[in-house]
Amino acid sequence: MKIMLATNEPTLESAIADRFARAPYFLIYDTESKKFESISNDADMAHGMGPKAVQIAIDNGAEVLISALPGGNAMEALKSAEITVYDGRGLKASEAIEKFENGELKKV
Repeated sequence: MKIMLATNEPTLESAIADRFARAPYFLIYDTESKKFESISNDADMAHGMGPKAVQIAIDNGAEVLISALPGGNAMEALKSAEITVYDGRGLKASEAIEKFENGELKKV
């Protein structure tokens, strides 16, 4: 399974970003291989970033998103794409992954 995490830095030790669509980075973590890749988010549009960020998740095969709470447009797009959202606020990416794998994260 692939998990997309919205983070402040391109590492697993980075904090989950305060905003989903405007997070500086997205990490795509593979739960089987335990490897990840980072994607720089060029959040330069005034509006419409939510659906663009969701498209990144879709393009990378993510089934789960761990982030701050997405906005309304992003949430609708995530539901349509059947991507499950979990609240990762206040956690490092590595902590969020561990809590997700242990069933300890809150589903949004």
